Amino acid sequence: MLHGFKHALAGFAGSVALAGTVILPLSASLGGFAASARTSQETASLRVELTGFADQTGDVSVALYGDAQSWLGEGAVASASVPVDGASVTVVFDGLAPGQYAAIAYHDVNANGELDTGAMRIPSEPIGYSAGARGRFGPARFDAAAVTLAAGEDRVEYIRLSGAMVQ
Repeated sequence: MLHGFKHALAGFAGSVALAGTVILPLSASLGGFAASARTSQETASLRVELTGFADQTGDVSVALYGDAQSWLGEGAVASASVPVDGASVTVVFDGLAPGQYAAIAYHDVNANGELDTGAMRIPSEPIGYSAGARGRFGPARFDAAAVTLAAGEDRVEYIRLSGAMVQ
């Protein structure tokens, strides 16, 4: 289930880290138009504010999905992995087409590039979802984590990481 999420985050490149903030311009084609050809009034931005770090070690990884079919698989719209260097980390996704998106994030405490799991594949590192979604006997559903972005919107979404299994 979360295996695809690991691979989606592994492909991240080209971020700019500034004081715990990552800005990700999307250069891929979105809805038939290049993101760079759209104005800020035609696109949206999603600022993901992450908290809940037990310590400031490792990295935090975020993946953003645009539909239920790709949720937690290989089809992330954008992703980022940045060092945890404080009590909170902000990741910004710019140039998004208006629509529904859902984010999943995890604290890669040991910075091994993977969401570590324990017994029965239960995450052993803190994890969280947009819209305050929670999984029950598995990951949260896309529709529970989805937020809707309008053209020109600059939205802030808060994710508190939690739920790591004690080892």
